[in-house]
Amino acid sequence: MAVRGRLVGSAVSHWGADPWAGGSWSLIGRHGTPRDRTTLGTPVGDRLRLAGEATHPTRAGMTHGAYEQGLAAAAWAADLGHARVAVVGAGMAGLAAGRALAERGVEAVIWEARDRIGGRTAGVDVGGGAFDLGANWLQQYDENVLARLAEKLGLTMVITDFNDPLVLNGEPVPDGLEDELRDRLAAAAPGASMTDVLDDLLRAPGRWTPAEIHRFVDAEIVMDTGAPLSWLSARHGFEPGVGEGDRWIVGGYRLLTGHLADGLDVRLNRPVRRIRVEPDGVVVSGDDADLRADAVVVTAPVPVLAADGIAFEPPLPQAHRTALSHLGAGRVEKVVLRFDERFWPEHGYYRVHGPADTCMSEWLDATVADGTPTLVGLFAGSWLDTLWTGPDADIASRAAGVFRAAVADR
Repeated sequence: MAVRGRLVGSAVSHWGADPWAGGSWSLIGRHGTPRDRTTLGTPVGDRLRLAGEATHPTRAGMTHGAYEQGLAAAAWAADLGHARVAVVGAGMAGLAAGRALAERGVEAVIWEARDRIGGRTAGVDVGGGAFDLGANWLQQYDENVLARLAEKLGLTMVITDFNDPLVLNGEPVPDGLEDELRDRLAAAAPGASMTDVLDDLLRAPGRWTPAEIHRFVDAEIVMDTGAPLSWLSARHGFEPGVGEGDRWIVGGYRLLTGHLADGLDVRLNRPVRRIRVEPDGVVVSGDDADLRADAVVVTAPVPVLAADGIAFEPPLPQAHRTALSHLGAGRVEKVVLRFDERFWPEHGYYRVHGPADTCMSEWLDATVADGTPTLVGLFAGSWLDTLWTGPDADIASRAAGVFRAAVADR
């Protein structure tokens, strides 16, 4: 019997292997606290400041958090009277900084390592449609400054209810389990990991079965972080953001980043290797060129900074280096799949559990974008070890197989 829904187009992300990302979004490790985010974003003297989603104390891991930190860094540089500012990175924080500086009459030069703008927002064309391989949603919608910009531009946005996914295989989370685990995480000892708290609960699971507990952790923690539970902070690893009026943009984040970049001096294929702070300015060095400015705003992600992807002269202060050691990034990969016909039930958002603990995927039905049957799948945990290997076409085929099997089992 022929299989319904022939795959006619696909795209696959590789954030874990991306040298300019090193993962998906920033997270707090077991020895960290939200203070590390604030410390990381504290200016280093009056010529250097780190900015980005990782430096936002309450909107970390989100595009509007990055945008707000870019605005704050621009205001810092302009208020100090700097006339020329170098910006490292043309992601959301870098574009926000560049535009805000330009609007205040400050010359801003943005160096971007990739051959495109957007950073960890990454637009992709699949089968004639425009989608995102990176950031997908406008989170915390009612208080999201980028949502206000999207509204001003007249963009079409579609609500996603993360609190009501259609679980294609397995049972929904039992009542009370989330509250119980959140209470335990909040009461965890400093330095405790998610694994420490989970092990305690599994030793005395009360009215829940171990399988129910693992399903909840996979769906709500593994899927939201993509990080090893043994590294992730029990107290601070479960940060807010998802499920607060989330909407995605039909046409993708490129509609925002393209608007923000319009008219700015953005120089692509310019990876920054070294930043030297001198008494009268800064020198930003790449592979074959230097950029001199009065100050620099650095928006590189935490994994890049922690791996010394950029050398600083003098070195970053110890407080900043300690903060970097307490932060990290998980890995959540994405696949966009276009089909010739729909073979799944109409709902909007779906959850698929894997055959083992931490095998997790969730799926957005993006068919509404242009009427062509389209799924956007997010994968995290141990499933990545077996699915994300080989050519992209093979990865897409295996990912489609996961969804097909879950639909067939209903």
